[in-house]
Amino acid sequence: MKTAHEVLKIDRASHCVEVKNLKTGEVFTQEYERLVMATGARAMMPALENSSLEGIFPLKELADSIKINRYIEEKKPQKAVVIGGGFIGVEVVESFRKRGMDVTLVEAASGVLSVMDTQMAQRVAEEIQRNHVELYVNEKVTGFIGKDQVSGVKLESGKTLPADLVLMSIGVAPNTEIAAEAGLELGARKAVKIDEYLKTSDPFIYAAGDCAVVYHQLLGDYQYVPLALGANRQGRMAGENIAAELMGQELKKFPGILGTAMTKVFDFEVGKTGIGAQEKERYKLENIESVEIKYVAKAGYYPERSKIWVKLYFEADTEILVGGQIVGQNGSVLRLDILVTAIHARMRLSDIYNMDLGYCPPFSPVWDPILVAAKAGMKKG
Repeated sequence: MKTAHEVLKIDRASHCVEVKNLKTGEVFTQEYERLVMATGARAMMPALENSSLEGIFPLKELADSIKINRYIEEKKPQKAVVIGGGFIGVEVVESFRKRGMDVTLVEAASGVLSVMDTQMAQRVAEEIQRNHVELYVNEKVTGFIGKDQVSGVKLESGKTLPADLVLMSIGVAPNTEIAAEAGLELGARKAVKIDEYLKTSDPFIYAAGDCAVVYHQLLGDYQYVPLALGANRQGRMAGENIAAELMGQELKKFPGILGTAMTKVFDFEVGKTGIGAQEKERYKLENIESVEIKYVAKAGYYPERSKIWVKLYFEADTEILVGGQIVGQNGSVLRLDILVTAIHARMRLSDIYNMDLGYCPPFSPVWDPILVAAKAGMKKG
């Protein structure tokens, strides 16, 4: 293992990589029989006016969070602006509020958490605003003001937001420049294109993790979905397949993902798996129906009643579950894993409704919200 070394170039013809020792400056070549591209992704930082001012940070690596924390402790900022309302953005908003800052969230799209259906995401937006966060949607950032340290954020509408701390969370981009230079084919979002065995367009080179595309089980194509479990699983399987190939054994096919993701925003928990409104529209899935219910996450008579919304997507003719979304409180989002299991098992709504789920007043009502949602879908179908 060589840490503090950077690969400068891949020579596919000679099966060599050019490597630089970052401590000594030495450059040398390293031969390979098989190569794995696992270069990850980087936080997107657009070249906006004055974007190099002190107090403007990305958040992708542990080192980023250490820098942000040090800045907060030393500068004691009072007004934070978070740019981007995705998973990282909404999580950081909560963190900054709990550290006593006035927080503003700016999102270029029409709402936060764009991977969720509009109404589900709107409930999260309302929870953010209930916690005294100023929210701007359909607003683009054009630049920053300040002398040495940031003091404001300029919006396309002409408004300037006061800020002595700015967090950029507008997404990530795969680190694939070296792959492109080597002539490897790229796929969605310029991530490395791979096949079912995680091989790139060069049969001697594999790719895994946030630099590569990933196969979506339900949609049947390769997408760029940089999520932890899929990346870890790809890396593990790439290693297993290389070992199998070198020993003349059969390679394993990567099973794919459902795009399962969840997060917590103040007192609300949010999760999504499989097909939602975006996928239905983009892929013109006319046979997909949906149903949404509002229920309680605990027994109705139990103290601190908790709200939960469950939305299911299913095939209209077969009632096979193909997607689900949850917004709720007090552990509600963990029910998403029931839906993931049901999708993998190709269960119908009636199969889900007949599951013998557990009941205990602190955790669920007698009729769990998942069962209630399944029944509502059966009636609709």
